Amino acid sequence: MSIERTKQILKNFKNFVKSNPENLSTIKEFLNQIEKNLNSSFLIFENILDILHSTQVSPEVKKFLLERTAEICEKNFEFKKALNIYRNLAKNYPEERYLKKIKLFERLKEFDRLKFVLKKHGVSLEIFIKLYERSRISGESIESLLIKELKIPKKELLASIEEYYDGIPAFDLKAIKQFKKVPRVLEVKRQFFEDNLCIPLIYQDTTYLITYHPEDFDKIEEVKKILQIPSMEIKVAFALKEDILEVINRYFSIPYLEQVDFFEEEEELEAEEVKDEKLIDNTIVQLVNSIIEEAYHMRASDIHWESLSGKRGLQVRFRIDGECMVYNIIPHSQKNAVISRIKIMANLDIAEKRLPQDGKIKFRTKDGKTFELRVATIPTVENNEDVVMRILGGMELRSLEEIDLLPEIYQKFKKILDLPYGLILAVGPTGSGKTTTLHAALQYLNKPNKKIWTAEDPVEIVQEGLRQVQVNPKIGLTFSRVLRAFLRADPDIIMIGETRDHETAHTLIEASLTGHLVLSTLHTNSAPETVTRLLGMGIDPYNFADALLGILAQRLAKRLCPECKEPYTPSEEEIERLIKAYGHHPVKPLTEELIKKGKFFKPAGCSACNYTGFKGRVAIHELLVPDEDLKRLIIKNAPAAQIRDAAIEKGFLTLKQDGILKVLRGDTTLAEINRVTLR
Repeated sequence: MSIERTKQILKNFKNFVKSNPENLSTIKEFLNQIEKNLNSSFLIFENILDILHSTQVSPEVKKFLLERTAEICEKNFEFKKALNIYRNLAKNYPEERYLKKIKLFERLKEFDRLKFVLKKHGVSLEIFIKLYERSRISGESIESLLIKELKIPKKELLASIEEYYDGIPAFDLKAIKQFKKVPRVLEVKRQFFEDNLCIPLIYQDTTYLITYHPEDFDKIEEVKKILQIPSMEIKVAFALKEDILEVINRYFSIPYLEQVDFFEEEEELEAEEVKDEKLIDNTIVQLVNSIIEEAYHMRASDIHWESLSGKRGLQVRFRIDGECMVYNIIPHSQKNAVISRIKIMANLDIAEKRLPQDGKIKFRTKDGKTFELRVATIPTVENNEDVVMRILGGMELRSLEEIDLLPEIYQKFKKILDLPYGLILAVGPTGSGKTTTLHAALQYLNKPNKKIWTAEDPVEIVQEGLRQVQVNPKIGLTFSRVLRAFLRADPDIIMIGETRDHETAHTLIEASLTGHLVLSTLHTNSAPETVTRLLGMGIDPYNFADALLGILAQRLAKRLCPECKEPYTPSEEEIERLIKAYGHHPVKPLTEELIKKGKFFKPAGCSACNYTGFKGRVAIHELLVPDEDLKRLIIKNAPAAQIRDAAIEKGFLTLKQDGILKVLRGDTTLAEINRVTLR
């Protein structure tokens, strides 16, 4: 309906009420008809207010029209307007139901700020009130429930609130890591900020009072007065209740959030070397513990403590999903104390800074979870030290179904695992998921009628039913020595964490030829290259060809975040790149039909994935199962390229081809597959 037509209908209604100011039933009928024909309930609302302002109507008509405007406001989440109308109704028509409405909208009025996003997502008032009641009972903010229960993106919700406040920014405190402290805050009790749900922070050289109640001007002025910050020097910003409470917790418990200029040129006194555990401040202990715990909860595999040049402090980076991200920078004044604290935890010599050292830490989180960290210290320029921690024990035991094998590869892999003896190898670079895959295989094989021995360095996944040995080269307990011991311990299945030398490789093949199923890992780039690598170690090709059941090579690519990944239609150019990357395959070509059936997604970014668009990793594989022809090539010590070409003729998929099929499945992107594979 055109705007002119709408205006005319509303004008006719206004004239009708003026002509029939006491005819309630006819006015009701006319208004009902208008509401059926017009989409904009808000235009009707404004028209009714105009009528009440300019026309003298009977008390019954006035009451009806006021009630109708209140209903329109409720449906449009205009809680403040609804509150004023119900106050007017209660004043002129004292009824209990109006008082109940006043009480409700007194509580809901601040949630006017959500009206744009609620209307966009078609949330009804009934659902909203239910969520509000739940938030009152649980203590969670209603915004948090909207994100969690109704899957409204946090980014969209904050943008809607920012639009409502028009001039007051709405921050996602979890997405912005570069806030600095306002020093005066620590002079005020923590409880004050928790009660008032606010905290001042410096962001991009501007001081903000970040609050959950940006319209509570009296409270804002009180906070400014207590902090002795003039109004012209601070801006108000909005953030979610949960984010503010988390920042308050960090403010008062983690010292590295203090205000610091990372490029300070001022002369400072050189921090004294820490020589004794007793001299390490409790705040340093809390700082190191909190960073380790945060890394664990963020699913990091490694923590890098990097001494920056000059007086720029100690940079902390986490490796998450295979990539490093800057977590924070510790001030220069705390750098040496932090490194000394780590050395004490790992039982290292804190006085030795010139040589690399290795150690381990057993760590327990506040919620009782325990894990181990492997610690390496490395001397760097300017008499500094870096520390790298590998988080162990954070790996989860997965089943064969959960390790992302394509259906055909899954069936082939299960088939070779069911064989009574032989050698199965999982290969790939460090951190490619080989251990996870082998433990998934062991879980499949782990039955009461089987005796399974494993030798690992370190033992990262513990399984009930396996007999697991931790290798310790310092005392001579090497892989080859443990393997020889296993052969005297009545095994059915043996898993060796890594094949590092000729002796281990030779013993593995002997074990697999004498009636044992043997699993191991090797650091090679592909399945065909594994053959040439082992033969290059001096392994007898006849025995190797006879023993080998299969080689599973793998890589890990970043997985698209399931919460926020966006479907899209790829361009012709992208399809061409995909086909080119897949290459020619004589048995399993990439057909147009496969591409049409494909589900293409791109990264978006949300709070669940730290706004990266990726969360977790997807494994890509190539499985080489030698038949008689391939075994003849192994015996001839044929080049890796010849073995690969022969395998492809029999249906072998390369890592890149497997990855592209997972792109079509919607798990990851072509850019990610290209990043982790060569061919």
